[in-house]
Amino acid sequence: MTENSLKSITPDGITGSVFVLEGIKNSITLLNAPMGCKFYHSSISQRLMPRPPMYLPSKEGEEPSEVNFSNLNDWFFRQGRVPCTWLDSHDYVYGTADKVREALEYIKKNVGFDILCVADSPGASLIGDDLRELCSEIFPDKPTVVLETPGFSADHWDGAAAAIEALLVQAGEKIFCDAPLSAGKGPSVNIIGMSLWQKYSEGNIDEIKRLLGMCGIEVNCVLCAGCSIEEMRSIPTADLNIVLYPEIGTAGAMYLKTRYGMPCLICDGPPVGFDAVTEFVHDVCERLGTSHDAFDEEMSRSRATAWYKISGVHASSGRPNGTVFAVKSIPSEERACCRFFTDYLGMKQGSPETAELVFADANTISELMLERREFCGIEMSNPSMGYVDVIPKCTLGIRGALFLIEQVLNGLMTAMV
Repeated sequence: MTENSLKSITPDGITGSVFVLEGIKNSITLLNAPMGCKFYHSSISQRLMPRPPMYLPSKEGEEPSEVNFSNLNDWFFRQGRVPCTWLDSHDYVYGTADKVREALEYIKKNVGFDILCVADSPGASLIGDDLRELCSEIFPDKPTVVLETPGFSADHWDGAAAAIEALLVQAGEKIFCDAPLSAGKGPSVNIIGMSLWQKYSEGNIDEIKRLLGMCGIEVNCVLCAGCSIEEMRSIPTADLNIVLYPEIGTAGAMYLKTRYGMPCLICDGPPVGFDAVTEFVHDVCERLGTSHDAFDEEMSRSRATAWYKISGVHASSGRPNGTVFAVKSIPSEERACCRFFTDYLGMKQGSPETAELVFADANTISELMLERREFCGIEMSNPSMGYVDVIPKCTLGIRGALFLIEQVLNGLMTAMV
């Protein structure tokens, strides 16, 4: 994506942090922030990863009772995700510790959870309250994470990276102390660097698991993208940590390498397109000593399918050769998509203002629609316009390559109308 792209409302560092932490099943992320920081994050996190009912803490031998969110007025404000301390001017002068303590005590009495996360707004982080000590005091046996500097001015992937590293550093010891004594029957990996915020994360995870499963490789944990605390406990038993998005997962993978001696594969970017997917799967198989024959057979069939569909459009229009496109997403994903579109489809990269096809978030597409000539906008990152995907889609792997080709071919039909 070129630097002269239109400015639009984009997710920032605190958004990246929240959606990483909310990507852990049965977690609680308390925002130590003004009220305005809460409602969007709570609503969207529930839409991106619907959470089943939460339960009241129960004593040993008792059945847990379901939480009625309509009764959770304090701190939750009748939303089941991302409670907030609703800071005001008084708190910025006299400190936030009292409100945080009240919120944590309320959560302890009213909601059961596996891991607690507290994220300061930038203003709250300047006050200097020792929230780590406070969390340890109230929840001595629970894994807890405190993020003190999620920046509004930082990119969302920087906030996501900081949250993953903080999670592993601060809560890793308590989580991994209950790790299985041995690994599974075959080779296994962890996926680091994906986030709940990424569009098509569910479908992308399923596709990566499917392709690696063809090669006899199990995925223990996809960290912070729908994982459970049980899956996190299996992280140390994996043979390899794979970082698909280096902006998000590198710091966490390097910590695991330094602290636990776990080897890691840091990809240049996610496996978008046939060549990148083949290189990715072959590299993982070579490192773990497994066969990729089944993958190669499916790849061959999929390339034939793609050629047949592309040749039909090319015969009638000469496209997609020479089509000008633009991509706006996570930098590594932008590069991966650009390589696929230029090398495989013969398209030309341009700016959003001149492109016939624009792959971006809904805000960017909407702004371009208001300011310029006809083009086709194709959503590939959040926020979205609200399209509901009943069947999970993906942009990674073999199926992801076919889906992107489908989007390009149909986008060209739209752009030429």
